[in-house]
Amino acid sequence: MVIPKYRAWIKTEYCFADYIESIRFYSKEIDLCWGGICESDCFNFEDVIFMQSTGMVDEIGYELFEGDIILWTYWDEFEDEGVAKIVFDKGMFKLLDRITGEEVWDSLADCAENCNIYLQGNIYKNP
Repeated sequence: MVIPKYRAWIKTEYCFADYIESIRFYSKEIDLCWGGICESDCFNFEDVIFMQSTGMVDEIGYELFEGDIILWTYWDEFEDEGVAKIVFDKGMFKLLDRITGEEVWDSLADCAENCNIYLQGNIYKNP
């Protein structure tokens, strides 16, 4: 069984949590450690955005998450490249062109199989 991995963007602090300590669904609160502080702070669900790991890494070894921006390059008979945002839609991770918003490739997995992928940033730190 695969355990899903998440990261959390703290809207009020404009930063990612170092790690998620606990989630209380009954009170819609989450305890996060952030800013290099070992003690956790409590946040409401509406103050945090969760992003799921894709389970994939780029060419350098950086883990890719929903909301990340990637550069993909392809060459075979022709050369092509683009910048895309990773989104989770209809049960799979897809890529949307950063400028047009159009879907590129059939899925992130299809792109990774045929292209070199490089992490460029994410939609929160690099809007």
